[in-house]
Amino acid sequence: MKKLLVIALSLLPLASFAQKKEDIKVKLSGFVSAEAIFDTRKTVNAREGEVILYPAAKDYDINGEDLNDRSELFMTSIHSRLNVGVTGFQAFGAKGSATIQGDFVGTSNDKSGLFRLRHAFVKLDWGKDELLVGKYWHPMFVTSCFPKVQHWGGGIPFNVLGRAPQFRYTRKFDKGYAMIAALSELDFKSPGPDGANVKYVQQASIPELSAQVKYDFAKGFTLGATAGVKFLKPMIENPLGTKTDEMLSSVQMNAWMTVKSDKVVWNLHTIYGQNMYNFVMLGGYGVKNVKANGDYEFTNITTQSIWSDVYTTTGNVRYGLFAGYTKNLGASDDLATDANGFVGLYSRGSNIDYVYQFGPRVEWYSGKFMIGTQALYTAAAYGTTQVNGKVSDSSEVGSARFMVHLKYSF
Repeated sequence: MKKLLVIALSLLPLASFAQKKEDIKVKLSGFVSAEAIFDTRKTVNAREGEVILYPAAKDYDINGEDLNDRSELFMTSIHSRLNVGVTGFQAFGAKGSATIQGDFVGTSNDKSGLFRLRHAFVKLDWGKDELLVGKYWHPMFVTSCFPKVQHWGGGIPFNVLGRAPQFRYTRKFDKGYAMIAALSELDFKSPGPDGANVKYVQQASIPELSAQVKYDFAKGFTLGATAGVKFLKPMIENPLGTKTDEMLSSVQMNAWMTVKSDKVVWNLHTIYGQNMYNFVMLGGYGVKNVKANGDYEFTNITTQSIWSDVYTTTGNVRYGLFAGYTKNLGASDDLATDANGFVGLYSRGSNIDYVYQFGPRVEWYSGKFMIGTQALYTAAAYGTTQVNGKVSDSSEVGSARFMVHLKYSF
């Protein structure tokens, strides 16, 4: 009897552990996708052509023929995704959940097809208060208001795209929330003298700061806004070989509106920001002055955009229409030049005045299987970059895209 009692007491911790494990639920989800894409003109794109930015500029051969005036065909499945979600645990009096998510997009074009960490975060929810820690969407990417276009990229370069390591606190209200976050960079990097790199943020030693509010004014009508500031130290040693502490701060903000009915959703979104390169938008920054000691002083290039996306949400056949426009507003100060041109210009699309895009899409659903088609027309106005960062004497180059997307979700 004593032996049985000893054995029973020794098993109590295991029984308690087993009971706790039973409360934890682990769910595997994701989808398998396959896409075929045809562009009537070469585009500036990424990840096997799947992520489109804008048509490529004219590039003439010795006979005056435009080398980029040619079609391209892409077929890919790299956006197939796996998601592991964990729920049912508690910590510090809060309901806990955790997510690890990845796909096969890779972190650069030469790594397409390799597994990539997309999200990895833990969330603690006290009801009114919520803490999220880990890699997740940047607050400038609004998960309740982004383009539902068939091609991946979330509507760039008209909408932001970015995930970042962060500490995020959210206070919930009856009809909305307020959120603040401190962030860094990982695979969505800022540009600089050594190319796109996370070291410029790390060298600054100041986290990016962001705040967001969202409010439901009426049933089916929501407004929201985000504002943030980030800090870069592009160099720790100037071209003369001495230590430099020159910094650059950049601000970005957005505002959005969502209107919903039982069958239709309309999202309208506008963005204004400096140095938007790490959000995969037009813009960046450049050198505005070279000081007597060799230090570089920097200035931001500003970008503004607006986009609209309307789509149906019910039935086996669903429709959508996207339209977007983005504009290069130039630099805050004149860019420094020398005999070779600009002293330093670290910007995406610095010779583009504006870009616009529009196109319809149709989706057919059968259970968890979807077939989607989409047609897009994208135009970019290329010209000459001025010392004020703006582009003059621009002319449009256009390209049409047609795609088919098949996806099975599980």
